[in-house]
Amino acid sequence: MPEATFNHPLFGSVRFRTAHSSWVRGDKISFVSGFNIEDIQPVTIPQLAHVPGSNHGALSFHKRAHAQVLAVFADIEHLGLLHHIKTCGGALNFRLRKPTNGALSKLPSNHAFGIAIDLNEDDGSLGSSVAPVAPVFEAFQFKWGKSFNDPMHFEVKKFVDQPRSIVQEVAVVLDGSNIDLGAKNLMGVLVADVSKAGSLPGVSVERGSGASMKFKGPSRTQSLAVNRFGNDLAFVSLPQLAGIAGFSVDFDNTTKTARLIKIST
Repeated sequence: MPEATFNHPLFGSVRFRTAHSSWVRGDKISFVSGFNIEDIQPVTIPQLAHVPGSNHGALSFHKRAHAQVLAVFADIEHLGLLHHIKTCGGALNFRLRKPTNGALSKLPSNHAFGIAIDLNEDDGSLGSSVAPVAPVFEAFQFKWGKSFNDPMHFEVKKFVDQPRSIVQEVAVVLDGSNIDLGAKNLMGVLVADVSKAGSLPGVSVERGSGASMKFKGPSRTQSLAVNRFGNDLAFVSLPQLAGIAGFSVDFDNTTKTARLIKIST
């Protein structure tokens, strides 16, 4: 049984051995030293309860990543993106890496450390259909496997011991009345839903493509950067959008209220 040492970026030097007498792609492994498998403990993710392959949402994850992975799925649900998750390929698996190009790897998979999860692996595109939720994982310090041709795969690149939600609802008020702009505090940035931008007085939307869209208002016409979550959601900066309409934004973080104030001309 081959033995090897691997310097893991989160756990340091670990030693492991494989199940077979020679190197086999994706072979089962056991840890000899440097990693305590007792740190891998059950966690129940409510949002996966009805997702095939998830064991009713009960997965085994490293204990330091429990709060992190729970926060990810809570915010995916908050954003209305859960429908993109069709299947779960599981999390914990004591094995070597299995590169999607079929090559042999002599390195332990991050699934073996309980810090990785696979989603939508059977969609015919190695899980590419899960792309709309990838920004949420990345916001919570998960690495998306798309960078190494494994888009179904998400792995912890840095532990976040006290994760905070990346999305909070924001009320937009103009002259004492609420305006539905689908506004949110998203990853610390005030944004508005592109599909509701026309609710601002005098603002019209010219459908753009890619990473920007053009908006026309009584103040000016301007292209704004768009933060997209697949085809479901597209957000633009609320202060910039308000500026096109001729307003500034006074945001109260305590009440999560953004008041629009007419800019004097």
